Amino acid sequence: MNKSPDHPTRYYTEVFHRKRRKVLLAAVSLLISFTAAEVAARLVLPPPMQIGKRRFWDSSSPKHVPDPELGWIIEPGNTRYRFRAASESGSVDVGYSIEQGRRATSARPAAGPLLIAAGCSFTFGYGVDDQDTWPWLLQERLSGFRVANVGTNGYGTDQALLAAERAASNPADPARVIVLGFGDFQIERNRSTQAIVYYPWPLAKPMFRTRGEGVESSGLVRFWYPGSLLDRSEFVMNVVNRLANLVNRVPDHAGARELTARLIVEFARRFEARGTRLVIVILPHKNDQSRLSKEDREFIVERLRAAGLPTLIPDYPRLPDGQLDRQRFLIPSDQYHPNRDYNIVLADQLARFLH
Repeated sequence: MNKSPDHPTRYYTEVFHRKRRKVLLAAVSLLISFTAAEVAARLVLPPPMQIGKRRFWDSSSPKHVPDPELGWIIEPGNTRYRFRAASESGSVDVGYSIEQGRRATSARPAAGPLLIAAGCSFTFGYGVDDQDTWPWLLQERLSGFRVANVGTNGYGTDQALLAAERAASNPADPARVIVLGFGDFQIERNRSTQAIVYYPWPLAKPMFRTRGEGVESSGLVRFWYPGSLLDRSEFVMNVVNRLANLVNRVPDHAGARELTARLIVEFARRFEARGTRLVIVILPHKNDQSRLSKEDREFIVERLRAAGLPTLIPDYPRLPDGQLDRQRFLIPSDQYHPNRDYNIVLADQLARFLH
């Protein structure tokens, strides 16, 4: 039998103080451990994805709205945007004409079978006027076709193919040809890591995985945002970023490269079943002479040609070191996206390739 304390009030007061000291000690220890982990994260780990440090899409560019399949699309409707972007190297002041949620490809209605141009911001025409995008220039060279530009800023290959499939799904207006503008930088986008879905947050992005000999959709994935307070911690966000990628079973770069090749081949077969031909054009870009970029292109092109898919590698004049002439081919505001001269070279070669 337990013996009751002689002085119950003093006994329970001492028990209370002992427990309080333990709680305070645990809290101080936890605070010290967290502070040490935070300092270590800032000194050793790479900067995590934090919404508080995110670069937002420019508000004057086309508004992107949620889509249950593609993650995001350009807001449907007809709108004229004025877009201005500036940097130390220069600025652009351009107009975007959006017609039924797509970038315009002609000043007047075109006739003929439908040709769909699909891709990312290189195809949409970020930073250039309507008449300077390659789908518009291609329309001028292929008067027998009606070109539709479904390129959208930030898209991966997966979204570009899904958008093309949607645009080609009208049985009353079947697409004759789909041209996919492919840049090897899209391989990383196709991984759907937290570093990728971070930029369009709170919008989501579709994710595909390899399965058997093909691919399967895993639905939409989003950036894991634990709230503004925890988002300020580099330690917490490093843990959250890594945990999200683990839970989402994000592939490594080699796995994403395999996934990308399978995606293009599988969608090509789906298009072919409805009488639509898929043509791939490999898009040159500023960093395309790196070792990884060359390996990625060689892998993708080899797989596409082995599958019998028409694949164009445009011939661009290069500087002695093999790089694109940035002053000639890239818009001045970010020195990455194509300007009119770039798109003229692309449209000229693509028009000949399609004939």
